Amino acid sequence: MSCIRICLAFCAVMSPSFAMSCDGSWQKCQTVFNDLVSYRAEAIEHAFGELRDVMPERIVIKFVGPRDAEYQRFARRIAYDIDQEVLVVPRFITATRVPNPLRVAANYWPFYQNELYRELFPVIHAIDNALWGVYLQEAAQEKGLTWPHENCGSLDIGRRLPCEMLVQGVAAYLTSTRSVLFNTNRIDRIWPSDFRAFRNSVWRRDDNRYLEVQHYGGLMLVKPLIDEFGAPAALVYFAQTPFELEDEDLHASALRYQERARVWLEANRYSAKAQRVTVVSTLE
Repeated sequence: MSCIRICLAFCAVMSPSFAMSCDGSWQKCQTVFNDLVSYRAEAIEHAFGELRDVMPERIVIKFVGPRDAEYQRFARRIAYDIDQEVLVVPRFITATRVPNPLRVAANYWPFYQNELYRELFPVIHAIDNALWGVYLQEAAQEKGLTWPHENCGSLDIGRRLPCEMLVQGVAAYLTSTRSVLFNTNRIDRIWPSDFRAFRNSVWRRDDNRYLEVQHYGGLMLVKPLIDEFGAPAALVYFAQTPFELEDEDLHASALRYQERARVWLEANRYSAKAQRVTVVSTLE
């Protein structure tokens, strides 16, 4: 079936009333949200394949309010608390708009392909981000690391930017439906070979050159590996292997990182088992 037919079929299913908000009891709202998270976990598997066994067999949802420590700790966002092994969800989010019928949420890409859906259902992206966070955090913890890696908080641009590239590249790949076009003759602009000169020319984190390296450089770092080995395997490698600047040459560092990744991914292509995930909630 062509992409156009898929989109038309998706739109037909969503019409005429393709959005709803929970207006029932608190327990009903929790159940609806729990089902939505289950559908998004299913959507991820359909789009990218079954996740590796670093993922917990069950994801428990914990609903929190303003008086709960997690509410402020995660800045009122949906987030994975790896210490408690729970998906933290602020209660107010359960009242947000969700797709109607809910089962269409089992389709991953339409919610990124259509601008209307992105605007109507920001909760979908929030849930997906949290679910990928579960996977990446659990994979990182196996090696005694965190996700994002600790260098992302460094004041040193030479430590911080490579870390941010990996995070931004993963995020962009998992939410982008279009191939990124970039002039390969300008590769040194997004992977600067002379990082000392780059460091001296960039003063702010919102500088366009900084953002280009962070976004496009990160995407070019991870995309070939995900395309070749699939997201489930490649993401495990990214989570367990920080990207770091070597010899003040970001271009050479990126090529070395990809080369080492290919060796590891080829050796571990069939060694890890895939795993399905069950979503449950702490209904009150």
